[in-house]
Amino acid sequence: MLTLIGRNLSPYSRRVAIAMTLLDVPHHREYLSVTADPERGLEVNPVGRVPVLQLEDGERLIESGAILDYLMELVGPAKSLIPPHGRARRDCLQLMAIASGVLDKAVAAIYEMRRRPAEKVHEPWRQHLLRQASGGLAALETHCHDGWLVGDRIGMADITAAVMVTFLRVMLPETVPAGLYPKLYALTERCEAMPAFQAHKLETP
Repeated sequence: MLTLIGRNLSPYSRRVAIAMTLLDVPHHREYLSVTADPERGLEVNPVGRVPVLQLEDGERLIESGAILDYLMELVGPAKSLIPPHGRARRDCLQLMAIASGVLDKAVAAIYEMRRRPAEKVHEPWRQHLLRQASGGLAALETHCHDGWLVGDRIGMADITAAVMVTFLRVMLPETVPAGLYPKLYALTERCEAMPAFQAHKLETP
């Protein structure tokens, strides 16, 4: 059976876990914190990051994008949460890239504050990161409507965006103040109410 390594505090691990549940892909979980156990992190991934997907033959796939690509190939185009071709595929991948980019900038801003001594925090750089995150959030807001972001059913663009917003609301709430992104908030609430999201709730630090 497949094993997904990484805990749900990582939004990248969480989006993979939710996808695997929605796709009905049987798997085990190893809830690894690479901060608490860096040696194990380096054992499963040469750069010490999660998520990692361990296949039945022991091969390990790293990075959520590569893992998701494997999963979509595994279940086939009819079930895939990423359209297999055409404009819909491009739109989905682009929206996923924006949401992932927001997460990258937000995590960097969090580390700037929490991993450095207060006197060494470079506030201009942190503000630059927050501006980049805000740009991505505004772009996603313009793509939201009453339905799903791409197509007529939930896909990886929706999952990534919702996981991202939930992470920010807990870890960096100043980036997503109430009322600023109402359509993105509505999409997030819709997703978070689903059983697959409830089964993999965001962990608190």
